Amino acid sequence: MRRPKLFDPFARGLSYFPQVRTRWLKGVLCVLPDSALVVGLPMIVARVLNGVTATTDPMPLSEVWGWAALFFVLVLVKGAAKFGMRWYITGASREFERIYRQDLFDHMVTLTANDLAGIRTGDIMSRSVADLEAVRMLLGPSFMYVMQAAVIVPAALGVIFWVDPFVCLTMLVPFSGLALAVWISAGPTQHWSQEVQERVAELSVVAQENYSGIRVVKAFATEALSGDVFKQMGQAFLHANVRLATIRGMTWSSISAIKELALLVVLGVGGWRLVVGAISYGDILLFVELLAATFWPLIAIGWMLGLYTRAKSGAQRMDEIFALQPSVAESPQPTALPEVRGELTVRHLDFAYDTTAVLADISLHVPAGTSLGITGRTGSGKSTLVKLMARLIEPPPGTVFLDGHDVRDVALDDLRHAVGVVPQDTFLFSETIRENIAFAGEHIDHDAVETVAGIAQVDKDIAEFTDGYDEMLGERGVTLSGGQRQRTAIARTLAADTPVLILDDCLSAVDSVTEQAILGGLRETLRDRTAVIVSHRVAALALADQIIVLDEGRVAESGSHAELIAAGGLYATIHERQSIEQELETL
Repeated sequence: MRRPKLFDPFARGLSYFPQVRTRWLKGVLCVLPDSALVVGLPMIVARVLNGVTATTDPMPLSEVWGWAALFFVLVLVKGAAKFGMRWYITGASREFERIYRQDLFDHMVTLTANDLAGIRTGDIMSRSVADLEAVRMLLGPSFMYVMQAAVIVPAALGVIFWVDPFVCLTMLVPFSGLALAVWISAGPTQHWSQEVQERVAELSVVAQENYSGIRVVKAFATEALSGDVFKQMGQAFLHANVRLATIRGMTWSSISAIKELALLVVLGVGGWRLVVGAISYGDILLFVELLAATFWPLIAIGWMLGLYTRAKSGAQRMDEIFALQPSVAESPQPTALPEVRGELTVRHLDFAYDTTAVLADISLHVPAGTSLGITGRTGSGKSTLVKLMARLIEPPPGTVFLDGHDVRDVALDDLRHAVGVVPQDTFLFSETIRENIAFAGEHIDHDAVETVAGIAQVDKDIAEFTDGYDEMLGERGVTLSGGQRQRTAIARTLAADTPVLILDDCLSAVDSVTEQAILGGLRETLRDRTAVIVSHRVAALALADQIIVLDEGRVAESGSHAELIAAGGLYATIHERQSIEQELETL
């Protein structure tokens, strides 16, 4: 049987239902006795009241106590059923939320930075929290209330009709008013609920970007400007919330008035029916109790209708992320690399971002255990080349090889454990320095952490911190200087102990003396590894076994440091200029 179109936006969410089905169905079973007793208990009270107020053959006291005992037992049953209903259905909805969020996270980590370039971090956080919560509320608790309404309302109206059809028909008038109030308010409620949702996302984005970029805000003295932008966002959020609260307030006021009007109708019509002898005192009490019992489920249905659009929007916003396909994906038949030597080969590599050509006819060979230096002007394609070599960007087929295997065919897990990359833009987690350096796995002990910290020349800086290696870092490592972040990132990659190491201009924030010290420490570490070192400073590449110079996406020169100096080309020009700059710095 085809699913109703009403639920089409929630196709992904409903696909998780089998995993929580058992618990959810237990909750549904608890709905039945709880809802049935909402109608049944007032019937017992009415039965006893009619019995004790009867003018002829009144109910004996022993029977009253019998009904009281039954009432007490049923109250306990109802309480247990209500607890079970909420325990199972709410628990199932929370488990559903956990599965949904985990699936979203698992999908997110398959995407590359380029795949997520069009979505801001704050917006992602809003989708994974607020939007997912709206979907959970719709597919969880709101269904519970709808199921209650499906049992209580027909049962209550049926009982009232059975006792007195005339009173039942007159009650339909205020019920119609309630339906009209809910229908009129549904549109504005849905609109402003969605508006609030969008304003929350905008606030999250602005706050996250300003907190993460606090140094830039301070550097340009734009605190007031940033505050004004946030204030405008806050005002928009406030306006949307006030409008939503106004509509909800008017709706609830209308519902409350209609409820009191319905009570007036029941008392008026019921009183008249009592006077003419058509019903009894207990029947009037029964009508009042059932009236109260039916109003809440009907209100809950209106609440669910208001939630539907918000949840639909949230589900669609999350589907936008799920629709993103990873540009670097696992091969259908991946090749395992149990033992990696580290031989890198690039053959006639052409690459472009959309229509912008970046690399053209790049060919090179890096034997296992040797080093390659890459330099060139800004924008010449250095970072793109090493990202393609590490398959952080998908290379064209048949262009990049590791140990003779096309990297597109190599199992991603094996490739990531074989090639370690220290990028230009270093990222550190809000954890201790030790946890950041040992990020690659729990097998990295304290001695290994200290060893790689020494090689990266960051050990002396760490020793000056109050808590040493247990010093907590701020977001993105903001409590460290740029050079300290770069050296910590180098130590983290060294701790991973990969056969291939790529340093993508990751020493730009350290001085030349420290750079040489780091490279000197790396010399022994890189003895049995394949290394690719990208740098603007030719002095950092002097010890590389081979060097290539990129210019406008092509290999302009290649050779050893001495050969390129002797050739008098672009490399020699860069070397001469940097030598003069270094001499001037020493004056």
